[in-house]
Amino acid sequence: MAKDRKAAELLSKIAIKAIQDKVGQDITLIDFEGIKGSLFDYYVICTANSPSHADSLAENIRKKVKEEIGLKPTKEEGLQNCQWVLLDYFDVIVHIFLPETREFYNIESMWKDVKQTHFDNID
Repeated sequence: MAKDRKAAELLSKIAIKAIQDKVGQDITLIDFEGIKGSLFDYYVICTANSPSHADSLAENIRKKVKEEIGLKPTKEEGLQNCQWVLLDYFDVIVHIFLPETREFYNIESMWKDVKQTHFDNID
């Protein structure tokens, strides 16, 4: 867990706003506060409508986080096919899924006992 939970919370908010700016859908924030042994503070999960949309969402998140708090992801996965893109900011992990991939992995159900916040879609 982050030594500076407020920094992780701010990063999550920036990522969510960046997703909303590019009309990412079905945004969920999973908050791991108080979960013993958790390596993360937050998961930010969203759905893209195509591989190019997933790439655009990832690019906007990277850009906004870098501009606002000067961080780059420590690791990026999935940009080759954009079915599931993962941006690892150490304490915050951003997952961008295509609908069928999100449904298949169903991360939210794995953490159903953890606090989750669902955001309304912005059209």
